[in-house]
Amino acid sequence: MNNVNIAGRVVKDPETRGSVTTLIVATDRVKLKDGKTYIDEATGYTAKETEFHKVTCFNGLSRSGASRKKGDVVAISGSLHYSTWEDRDGITRYGCEIWADKIDFF
Repeated sequence: MNNVNIAGRVVKDPETRGSVTTLIVATDRVKLKDGKTYIDEATGYTAKETEFHKVTCFNGLSRSGASRKKGDVVAISGSLHYSTWEDRDGITRYGCEIWADKIDFF
């Protein structure tokens, strides 16, 4: 089974090339210290870490993704896709992205 569900904010305006749109979505998760949550002294709130996810939308879903803008809150369902390529220096690189099946906007 390969299912991914995330909810977060679009961090920059989506990029569209043909029938493919790419979004970068930020999600937060609680930061742990010695296996426990803690209060960030600077903010006074529970400490969090931000993760950034590359989301790729195809065909009809691409048009929906393209209509988003920086700061929009989205929920995405899809699957993980891993890729491998060789850069111009001949070094093998690896990537991971989410291929979206569904996008909900808030």
